[in-house]
Amino acid sequence: MPSALQSIANRIRNVFHESVLFLTETEKAMGVQPQELFKTMTQVYMGDLAAKANIDLLADKVALRFYTTMNNDYKETSDGKTAKEIVDEWCKAVGFDQVLQLSARYLIGWGNIFWWVGNPVRVEFLAVLPGDIIKQIRYDREGPQPNNYRITQVDLGWKHEPKTIPGEELIHVAYNPITASPVGVGILQGLCTPLELGNGETREAFCQIKGKIHSGMADTIYTFGAPNELWSFPGLAKEKLLEAQSQVRNIPRRGARFVYNPPAGSEAKVTSVVAERMRGLDYYAEMLDDEYNLGLQSALNRLISKRGYTEASSKEAMGVTEDRVYGFQQFLKRTAEAVFDRVVAQAGLDPAQAEVRLNWGMPESLDYEKLSQILSQVTELLKVNPSVIGTLELRKILREVAKLPLEEEAPEVPSQVLEVEKQIERKTALG
Repeated sequence: MPSALQSIANRIRNVFHESVLFLTETEKAMGVQPQELFKTMTQVYMGDLAAKANIDLLADKVALRFYTTMNNDYKETSDGKTAKEIVDEWCKAVGFDQVLQLSARYLIGWGNIFWWVGNPVRVEFLAVLPGDIIKQIRYDREGPQPNNYRITQVDLGWKHEPKTIPGEELIHVAYNPITASPVGVGILQGLCTPLELGNGETREAFCQIKGKIHSGMADTIYTFGAPNELWSFPGLAKEKLLEAQSQVRNIPRRGARFVYNPPAGSEAKVTSVVAERMRGLDYYAEMLDDEYNLGLQSALNRLISKRGYTEASSKEAMGVTEDRVYGFQQFLKRTAEAVFDRVVAQAGLDPAQAEVRLNWGMPESLDYEKLSQILSQVTELLKVNPSVIGTLELRKILREVAKLPLEEEAPEVPSQVLEVEKQIERKTALG
């Protein structure tokens, strides 16, 4: 019989599984409906220059360029093509470089990527679904873990066809899914989510706060940027004052103009009206700007737009950014290689043995200048003493310095250097 402690643990596990953390009963029955949030995030990306620039700069670093490699020991081919050649042709056909660029933006900004591949068995095509058309995500849970789920269907909120896509035709990548729903969390979600303060009070989302401040700044400039003037005509009759007021207001200069009738005996004059600024306004604006940029999770914006960075602080900020870039790259790499495996398998090859991999950056190319220098120096050495350098050493130098694609092999002719190293190893072993 199970112990009392085991029974309690099972009850807790069942309650945990049923409550699924933050998931509501409606979400469990109908799935998740992220369209309004995704639409808001898309609007912020399109309309907020700082948010868009930050996401674009990070995404460009994440998916700048890539190349593929494979296990060269796997010699099987399909229609005369290796697994790498098949994947490279597929990448070119679907525009995979553009797919990665767009996917990097969705991963960083929205925290979610939806790849539509068209067929649960064969990868017919590859399309990135726009986040703002994802109306509803229906899914089943697989086990008690809160983030272990399988998407069964995605409903699309647009005027075109299809209206629904089966889950088997989708590859969903969720970054930072901190709740029990299958929706990931990106940079934009923190900027677009209100904060409950308790007692029925809610702080607006940061994107709304920033938008209102910008709008208020524009209104202030429009109202007080040009001089506002008070025109005084002492002792002027009301009819004459109204006539003067009409003439003054028709003067073609921006800014408000007021006409005033001061007590008789005063001097006629024009006075500029300047609004008094709220104390600490600069500090408040700077604090909100700092928090907003902190929410963007990158120093790229500040490094480009702000002055005063020292070389040390710039390197430190870029180091933090590079760490995040590496994390996003690893996330995309795993997803892309899973698709590569499907492409290789549908060509009749073994993806486990082919090991087609996505690598970021550019492949190392043969350095002809260094190769020429090395060969001339090695030739001179061999003229003096043919055994001064062995085959293994020479191949290693050519491989590592000149980037010549040579495989490691046992030396055919041992060199004097290797013999000395072996003697030292034998003496060390004997003690």
